[in-house]
Amino acid sequence: MGERCGNYCGVVCINGSCPMALRDEYMERGYDIVHNCDECIHYRGCDDCYFADKPDLCEPHFINYHAKED
Repeated sequence: MGERCGNYCGVVCINGSCPMALRDEYMERGYDIVHNCDECIHYRGCDDCYFADKPDLCEPHFINYHAKED
């Protein structure tokens, strides 16, 4: 997919609706699941990152994600 910030923490990551955290529940209900954070449709980069306006906490580094092909 490309590069994503390794320090990213968006609203969905902390509000209780993270698709990775709820993956088992999503599977039980027949919803599409994500296998890693790279597949998350909620990723918005700095736009919704908790650390974006906190320069003392923001440590931007990028990770190359390669989604595993089944």
